[in-house]
Amino acid sequence: MYQARVLLLIAAACLGGCASVSVQRTKDVSQAGVAYAQATEGVIDIAIDASIDSSSQSRLLAKPRAPVTDQASQAAREGDLRQADDELVASSITYIRLKRSVSGIEAYFKALQELADGSPAEATATAVGGLADRLNGLNNVLDKKGDGTPLISDEKKGAISALSKLVAAQVHGAILAKTLERDAPVIGRTLVLQELVLKAAEDDIRANLVNASARFYTGKVIGPYRTGTIDDAWVDDRRVYLKVKALGSSPEALTSAQAAARQMQTVWARILSGEYSAKEITAMLNETRDLLAAVAALKEANVKK
Repeated sequence: MYQARVLLLIAAACLGGCASVSVQRTKDVSQAGVAYAQATEGVIDIAIDASIDSSSQSRLLAKPRAPVTDQASQAAREGDLRQADDELVASSITYIRLKRSVSGIEAYFKALQELADGSPAEATATAVGGLADRLNGLNNVLDKKGDGTPLISDEKKGAISALSKLVAAQVHGAILAKTLERDAPVIGRTLVLQELVLKAAEDDIRANLVNASARFYTGKVIGPYRTGTIDDAWVDDRRVYLKVKALGSSPEALTSAQAAARQMQTVWARILSGEYSAKEITAMLNETRDLLAAVAALKEANVKK
């Protein structure tokens, strides 16, 4: 009898320990998903500014332009600017949709954590399902190229559809497993779309970061040094320039957001199969944060009087 009680106590302790480990791993994954989303949102904001600023700066560099007084010439200039503005609005709308998608992923991972933690199952499962439905709607809008054709290839669609088969029900428990089976393709498709759209963001950020850094160097580093008007502010400006130049020249920094989206697809597949490790994404997120910090420093230095 005594031995039976001891065995029961040991079994209970093991089950409690396993449950504790499972919950902790799910927390880690949830935190990784939230961190990925927050870092990526920052990259999207930079990409919107980068695409607009790059267009504006190209027009500034075209100066001096002779003033025109006749209506035909003025109308031609207006038409040129309006066309450029329309293109920038279209690209910004795509980025805004991407940001909504990333925010949806953040909310989904938070809700998934609550479900794994044992929050009132029915209500939480319904909330998670609502978030997945919202992401599905966003995906339908985001999954289009400029010509209207889908971004995701048929081969990739097949792989996404198969994600629900990875779910390990015996690991997750009935309610969580049912939720994951339902949402597996939606979240998988969301992460694939985010990776594809972030590729365009990388190009916008790279071009503008190089141009903005060059203007900053000429105006606030080389210019004052040549004329002998350097001070403590110049020391700060030189440091900002060199750090931004180093990051701007680093392919790892500029591709980190896209790589993080790609890695999150791997993390998602592991979540489904019962593996909760999210360590691989940490380094990529750090690189993304480094890029965000460098761009923020460059902006702050540019507006500094």
